[in-house]
Order: sequence, then C-alpha cells, then structure tokens
Amino acid sequence: MKYLVSVVTCFLLSACSFGDADVEFKPQKGDERAYQVYSTALISVEAGGRSETVNTTSHQLLRYKVLEAGKNSRFEVRVDYMKMRDGQGSGVSSGERAERNPEMHAIFSQGFEFTLNLDDGTVKEFSALNKPAWQAMLAERGLELEQELKKLFSSSVFINAIPAKEGAVVMLPAYQGHANSKLTVLKVTDTHVLAQVESEGEQAKIYGQLMLERDRGWLVQMGLVAEVPFERYGFKGTMRSNVIMVPKERELGDLSQRVAFDYDFPPGEYEKQPELSLEEANKPLSQEAVFAYDAGYFDLYDDQLSLTYQHDFSGLKASGEFRLTDITAYSADGSVLPLQLDKIYRFNFAEKDGFYKSVEQHLLVGWNEPSELLSQVVEFRAKAHYQGAKLVKLALTPDPNKTVSLQYKDLQLEFAPIPDKPFSYVLTSRDPTHKSWLAGRFDGAEGAMMKYQSPSVEGPAWLTAAERNMLGLAASMQFEPTTFFSFPAEPPKLTIYVNTPDESRELTKNVRFIPMMDYMKNVAYPPVDQRTLYRDDMYASYNEAPQETLVADPALLEPQMVAKYGVSLQLSTEQAAVCSLTVVDAPQVDGHSLQWTQIKSENSMAEHLEKTVLYQLTSADGIRRNFYDIKVSSALSCSGTPEWHELAYQPKQGWLIDTTQLPELDTTQTVGEVMRHYRFLNAQNIPLAPFMPEDRDDFYQRPLQQVLHQNRWFELQGRVQAIEYLKVSGEPVNKQWVTTFPALP
Repeated sequence: MKYLVSVVTCFLLSACSFGDADVEFKPQKGDERAYQVYSTALISVEAGGRSETVNTTSHQLLRYKVLEAGKNSRFEVRVDYMKMRDGQGSGVSSGERAERNPEMHAIFSQGFEFTLNLDDGTVKEFSALNKPAWQAMLAERGLELEQELKKLFSSSVFINAIPAKEGAVVMLPAYQGHANSKLTVLKVTDTHVLAQVESEGEQAKIYGQLMLERDRGWLVQMGLVAEVPFERYGFKGTMRSNVIMVPKERELGDLSQRVAFDYDFPPGEYEKQPELSLEEANKPLSQEAVFAYDAGYFDLYDDQLSLTYQHDFSGLKASGEFRLTDITAYSADGSVLPLQLDKIYRFNFAEKDGFYKSVEQHLLVGWNEPSELLSQVVEFRAKAHYQGAKLVKLALTPDPNKTVSLQYKDLQLEFAPIPDKPFSYVLTSRDPTHKSWLAGRFDGAEGAMMKYQSPSVEGPAWLTAAERNMLGLAASMQFEPTTFFSFPAEPPKLTIYVNTPDESRELTKNVRFIPMMDYMKNVAYPPVDQRTLYRDDMYASYNEAPQETLVADPALLEPQMVAKYGVSLQLSTEQAAVCSLTVVDAPQVDGHSLQWTQIKSENSMAEHLEKTVLYQLTSADGIRRNFYDIKVSSALSCSGTPEWHELAYQPKQGWLIDTTQLPELDTTQTVGEVMRHYRFLNAQNIPLAPFMPEDRDDFYQRPLQQVLHQNRWFELQGRVQAIEYLKVSGEPVNKQWVTTFPALP
C-alpha cells in the first residue's frame, strides 16, 4: 500500500497544479506529457524511549495521456520506470522479477486511469488499468485504500484562478492537506508562469515552486518540501518529504544526486591558464580521431546504464555533441533482446590523461524484467553521431554601475555588479536551445576569487541547502549557471570563451558497446581510466602539503635519528635503484645481527609505488628498531648519480609498450624493479602505473615476463607520451658513517 500511495501522490501533485485565470488548464484529447519524478521522505519517530528514523526514496518515469477532454477529463498514466525503497531493505522495482512482488507488479506494469473534474479539481474514478488485480487489492485492503485515497484526494485543490501578474497572491483553503496555503506568482513570461506555494503552521509546513505552461495550463515542473506530523501503527513523529518533478526531455541525469547535493564549494583563485590557440583548438576533427575504435563499453550503476566511448583526441578542444541512435541489445547467440532504454543524460569530458570521452546514461525501463535481460547482453550496437564544435571568444567591459549584457546566437550573458561589494560581479548565462555554453575560461580574471553557483531558491529559513538547490532546479526552465567573481581591483576587460557547434559535417560510425570488464581486458582498447605510478601523484590535488624533495646527489644523503634511539635513511626511488645500504660493523642484539630494512609507508597501496624509499636500522628479524648504548657502522654504496634519459621510441598505441624497444631490459626482473629503471610518462609528465588484473596484491613482486602479453607487450594504465630510461653518471659513491646510540637514562 505504501508504494501505491507514493505514486498516487505524484499524480496528484500534477493534477492539483492545473490551471489559472489566464493560464486555464485546457487538456485536449491525445495530449501527452512525460516526467521524471524523484522523492524522498525522512520519517522520525519516538519508539521505546529512543528516536528512530526511516528514509524512503522513490524514482519514476511517468507518462500522462488525455483519453477524453471536457469538463470531466479522463487521463491515463503509465509508469515506465519505478524504483522505491523504504530504508529497511524492502521495496518494489520495475527492473526486478515479477515474483519479487507479484501484486504490485501486476498493478504498476499496466498503469492507472482517473477522471479530473476541471470545475472543482476533484479526482474521480481512480483505478488501475489491470482491473482484476485492482479489484483484488480493493477486496483485501479496501478500507485502508479508501482512507489513503480519500486523504490524498481531499488534500488536493484545483486552483481555479491564478492572475498572470507577477506578485499576485491567491489564498488556497487547502493544498496537499495544509490549510491556509498561499500561492504567489513569481514570474510571468510569454510561455510560462512560475509560482510558489507556502504554508506554515504550528505542526506542519510546506514550501514549493511550480511552473505551468501559459497557453495550456499543463504542469511543466515542480519542487516541493513538506514537514508534517506522522502517526501510524502506534508511532508518532514527523515526516519531511522532498519531491521534484521535471520534464523527461530535460535529461537531467540522476535526480537523486541533485536532490541530495548540499555542498557549497568555497571560492577559489582563478589561475593563469595555458596558452590557447583558437586556430589549433578549432581545427575540425577527423573521422579517425573521433571514432578510432570499433567499440566502447557499458556498465550499470543503480539501474543507470552508461554507454561510454573513448575518442583519440586530446588537448584544449571545444566540446562537440555525441549521441547514439538505434541502440539494440544482443545476446551471445546473436539474437536481439527486448531491452528498453530511456536516455536521461549525456555528456563528454577530458579524462585525466587529456583524452576525451563521451557518455550516454539510460534507465532500464519497462516491466519485462530488464535487469534479467541485461545479464544476457554481450553487446549493444548503435549508430554514433558526433557534431563538432568550436570556441568563440567574446570581449566584455565590466561596469561597476550597471549590468553589462552580451549575446552570441541564442546565448545570453549578463555581467552584473554585486551591490556594496566593490570589484565583485556575477556572470549569468542562458541559452534556451542548449547549444552554446560557457567553456570555463576567463582571460583577464587571473588572481580573482571565483565560484560556480548552481541555481538556488532563497525560500523560508527552515529549508536546508540541498532543498534550496532542488527548488532552484525546479524553478528554472533550463540550467542557468552563475559564476561569482571577486577581483583584486576593477577589471578593465574580461574575455569569455563560448563553446558552440561548428559548421563541419556530422561524423557517424556504427559501434559496439561491450561489458566494461571485457573492454578492460582487451589490449586493443585504451584504458578506461588513468592510474599513476606513485600514490603522491594520484592524490596530489587533494594534498595541499608541500612535496618533500630529496637531494639528487647520493653523496649528500645523511641518516636521520628516529626518536633518539633509532636511525633511518630516505632515498628517492631512483637512488634506491642504484644504491645499497649495508651494516659494516655492529654487535648482535638479542642474538640477532643488525641490517638496514626497507619500511613500507602506512599509506602504501598495492597499485602504487612510493616516490621515496625509507630504510631503517632493525634487527634481522625486523622486530627491534630501537637500540641502546651501542655503536653501528654503516655504508651507502651507489654506482653513480641516477639520471633520466628520454628514449626515441614512441609506441603506436600509447598504453601498449613493445619491450623489445627498451634497452638493457631484463624480463626476469620484478615489475617493481623494472618500474624503477623506466618511466612511462603521460601528457602531464607524470609516470604511469602498469595495468593490473583484479588480483594485484603482489603484482610488483611478479617477474615482468609473467605479466607481458604475447611475451612482448607491456600494458600500462594510461596513454604514454614519452619514455625515459634510468642511467648512471659520475663517479661511484661510497659513504660510511657511525651511529652512536645513547644508553637508557
């Protein structure tokens, strides 16, 4: 029952929003609207003297169709996708087997119908299209069902008149169960009306924003936050719910992430950017660069299927449009599987290695057990399209006294000074066609503090940051990013770069998408992500502490005392490759000789090496590291000073190295030893890690010949731009010293 009520609530949210005086709801037979709906409810109750909370979520794709128009208009609602969870492990999903919840599957899979009286806004004759299943549910839970529906239906009010005038106020006797609700018209355009509804009582409060089509009165989108008393099964508490409903064609991606987003990024300094040549950046891409490979890969996360294609171009480029058509799923025997997909998002971006990827995200829709069907898919086939783009630069002269506007095609830009904040501005961009957008480069803003801000709604003080972001999304017809600038002085000029389609012909290719794990195991395809050899490089952007630099000349290395009774020596990984540490003279301690032992970092990870190698004096069994009242003589011996030299060899495929081209390579050495003598650098001059299988714990200890493909090819986790080989120069280094450990006091 709770699942049915959740969906019915979504129906009513749209039904009760129909109509106004100038925006009268006028459905016509055959009208259709499709929405993506996401809602959460946090229920907090007192139980046995302690507080408990339950968090429920609901995600649907809904289609409304007008079957009959008139005073009593009849609607059909199809639920193409549904996933509900009650926070305690149970729920219902369109992707699961019908046996998991046969009653709900039988009802939701066929949809619902209801009649709406346009005069008073009441909903009548609500039922499921599966009449036998509906009647069986009524017979089993009739009283409960009638009470729930009566409560929901009586709480919705048809708004007979909304003046199409900004600032107009309409008092509602009840809205979603809240008495004395107030609706205020916030904005009126030629196409839409934006309004807010609010009510705040002693025990319950509600706030929402909704947008209506001006000509026909259909709900376009809405966001709603409510907090109401909760009482059921002897438990009392409160329920706080969030609902967002947007047109499916907006393709906003995972709404659960947008609803939960509440982090407010602090401003950061805009740094000087690399030199940009528009001529180079806007060179048309070739078919070979855009579609270099016959396949991409797919993976599934929480019912969202991502189809990813990796391109073979990199650098400062405009972001073109990638899209897929005629997507078809195939099984191992080559037969077509009836798997239905519904696109909710698409994007492309440059990976860490600078090469571009394009991604389409789809929901698995339909009630024919799509999750089971997906497990049979060996590949998707599709036609891929790529429309090139170009970067255009626009010059803007800030004015501290007024807003400066610019327009390029359908893209509108406004650069407005912030009152009472000298040298501070906000840049707003909007393009109703979604074809042009800001590229994120602002010449002339170097040294300014900058912050990207998503649309947000002020609203009452009791709203959370995440709720304000959700309402801001519902209040804007399109994503309108705003950028805040705080300059150190009044800027004379700002150059803004715009990403927009170019005039090149569309490129197409028939491509396959195979499972991600199969793709990763095939050396014909580039790595799906980049991994650096050293952990410090992988997480450098998260670590603001200065990186320690060791002297290059091993003759200048000095041991360091550790807590008075220990001693250590730290070498760079290059020095460790050509140097050795030995104990020349020392007494035995507890029957054990002493030695220099390599100490692993507490933060060491199996897939990374450390940039430095730490040695510490220990007993031979590794237990003792502190020593008292003894003298120890040690020696450091190095064949010379290590230096890196670049090789002329350039691999044809950047991630696949022909080991026959590497000088003085000994394939019986361990992978770790080889990685200390050769560096495989990416475009940012950072050493790359080797590609590792799932079982990677001892990978660096394995002989190189054991991990080669066809006894020749060494695979890396990234694309190589240069290869360097460690050579030794200068005279050998032989250095000795004596460490005196004090006695215990």
